Amino acid sequence: MVVLSRTLITPPALRPLSLIFLLVVIWARLATAALISDALLSCLQSSGISTVTSNSSTFAQDSLAFNRRFEYTPAAIVFPRSTQDVAIAVKCASSVNGTIPVSARSGGHSYGAFSLGGQDGTLVIDLSNLKNITVNQDYTANIQTGNRLGDVALALFANGERALAHGTCPYVGIGGHAGCGGFGLASRAWGLVLDQIESAEVVIANGTVLRASESINSDLFWALRGASPSFGIVTEYKVRTQSAPPSNIVFSYAYSVDPSVASEILASFQFFSQYSAPPELGLQLSVIPSRQPGIITLSLIGIYMGSLTTFNTIIAPLISSVPVSPRTTNVTQFEWIPSLVRKGGIGTLDTSLRLDASDTFFAKSLMVPHDAVLTPSAIRALFDYLAAEGVSTDTKWFVLADLFGGEGSIISDIPHNSTAYAHRKGLYNFQMYASSLDLQPPFPIDGIDFLNNLYNSITSNMPSNWSFGAYPCYADPTLSDIQWQTQYYGDHYPILQSIHSKYNPSSLFRYPQAVAA
Repeated sequence: MVVLSRTLITPPALRPLSLIFLLVVIWARLATAALISDALLSCLQSSGISTVTSNSSTFAQDSLAFNRRFEYTPAAIVFPRSTQDVAIAVKCASSVNGTIPVSARSGGHSYGAFSLGGQDGTLVIDLSNLKNITVNQDYTANIQTGNRLGDVALALFANGERALAHGTCPYVGIGGHAGCGGFGLASRAWGLVLDQIESAEVVIANGTVLRASESINSDLFWALRGASPSFGIVTEYKVRTQSAPPSNIVFSYAYSVDPSVASEILASFQFFSQYSAPPELGLQLSVIPSRQPGIITLSLIGIYMGSLTTFNTIIAPLISSVPVSPRTTNVTQFEWIPSLVRKGGIGTLDTSLRLDASDTFFAKSLMVPHDAVLTPSAIRALFDYLAAEGVSTDTKWFVLADLFGGEGSIISDIPHNSTAYAHRKGLYNFQMYASSLDLQPPFPIDGIDFLNNLYNSITSNMPSNWSFGAYPCYADPTLSDIQWQTQYYGDHYPILQSIHSKYNPSSLFRYPQAVAA
C-alpha cells in the first residue's frame, strides 16, 4: 500500500515534463562528454603523438588489462616517444578542464587495472616506447620507465656487470614497480627500488617537466617514492646500482605436512626472520594447493648472495628447527643473471622473445609488523583454513610470505619518514593470490570470498588493536577508502594529501585508490 501511495503523488500531467527534463539532462551530459572527447582527440592528433581510440583496429588489444577480471574502456591510449610527448599529452588532458582522468602505463601489471585508470573514460599514457637505459661512470643508471624489469637487469649487467634490487617477474614495468615500492629478493641488502632512486624526471598535472631529488622539489621526490601515480608521470629514474654478486644460491626446501607441522614451520620462519636472517638472504615461505585434503604443501625458498659454504651455515638453524625433514631439497649456485632467470620462471629475461601473459585473479596483501608477529592461534587458523578450503576451491591459488625486514635489513634501517613508503617496520608481507583455473575470465564466483576468508582467518585471530598494513604494489580494489589509506600509507597519508594539493590540485592523475587532497 505504501508503494501505491508513492506512485500516486505525482500528477499524471507532470510525468511527460519530468521525462522530457530527464532526457534533456542526459542528452546534455552525453553531448558535453562528446565535445570533451573531440577536443581531447583533436589536441592529441595535432601533436603528432600516436593515438589509439575505440575506432582503431588495435584498440581492443591495446586496452586489455593484465588482470582480465577487469574490463575498462579508455577515452584514448597514447604512445609517446619522449618526455616532451608525455608533457604534451598531459597538457591536452588538462586543457579539457581535468574532466578526463589520466593514468600512466609502464608495464600494465597493476592488480586493480589502475594503469587503465581503474574506470572507464581514462586517457592512458603508455610509456612502452621510453626504453633508454644509460649506465654512468659513477655507476648510477638513468632508466626510462617504459622498460621492463627483465630488460633492466640485462642492460645493467651488460654495462659493467651492475645490478639493482627489484622484483622477479621480468615483464613488470619499472615505472609502477618503483613508484609503489619495488621489493625484490635483494632488497634486504640494497633496499626497495624506491630506496635506490637518486632523482626522477616527472611530468606534473599542468604539463611541466620537473626534476625531483633530495635537493630539488624534495617534497615531490618524497611522494614519488611510494605513491607516484597520484602525483605525476615519471618518465625516467636515476638509480644507484650495485656490483652484481658472482655467487648466488637459489634454494628450495619443500614439505608436505599437516596443519600442525605447517604452523611450526611458519613460527620458525617468523623467529628466524626476526633475529637470524642476514641482509644478503632473500627468504620466502610459499604455500600452494595440495591434492590431498588435510595436507599443506609448503616451501622455504629464496636466494642467498654469497658462497654455498656460508649459505649452508646460515640456513642450518632454520631447517633444523623444523620438526620434519624436507620432502625435496634443491640448492644450486648461479651467477647473477642465471639466478634471475631461474627465479623469473619463464626461461628468459628478454621480454622481446615472447608476449606478456595475462591472468584473471584477485589478490590481497597483509604486512606483518616486526614487533607484532602472528600469534600461534592465527598461524594455526591460517593452515586449518587452507587444509579445509584450499582443496575444494575452484581457483588456482598461492600464498607467499616475503621477508622484508629483520635484523640488518636496509628496508627496515631507513627512517620511517624518509619516503612515502610506510612499512619500514614490516617484517614480512603475505601475498594471497587466486586465479581462475585456466587464467581466463570469468573469475570464479566464490574466488573473492575464498581469499577474504583466508585473510580473515589471520586477522580475526589477532588482538583487536593489531596494527597491520598492506603492500601498495599489490593493490586490492575491494578495500574501503579508510582501509587502503591506512593500510597502504598509514600516518603518511595526510602528508601526501598536502603535497598532492601542490602538484596535482585538480586530481588530473586519478584512479579509485589515488591520493586526493
